[in-house]
Amino acid sequence: MKFIINNDEWYIKEISNAEMNVLCSSDKIQSFTHGTTQYDCNTIYINEETPLKRKTLIHELTHCFMYEYGHNQHQKEFNHEDVCEICASSYDTIQDVIKKYFKEG
Repeated sequence: MKFIINNDEWYIKEISNAEMNVLCSSDKIQSFTHGTTQYDCNTIYINEETPLKRKTLIHELTHCFMYEYGHNQHQKEFNHEDVCEICASSYDTIQDVIKKYFKEG
């Protein structure tokens, strides 16, 4: 699925756990990653085997939103006001994508 944040095209792709391991593991150890966001190709990858697809997608969409609007992904601390502003600013966009992805309403 394709969606837009801040006039940039992003994609959501479901992949197998084996594909997720190749994408996320640098040490070749098998693990289970629910999802990941790749900023270089504007793509969210969701593990098709996760029982938490909705929660995982919301989590990954929050990464996209923060990235698009300049929040430092490696900042060590966010205060309560930062967190509230991120949630309030991203809520409508994230909910729109969730509804479209899960074909709700």
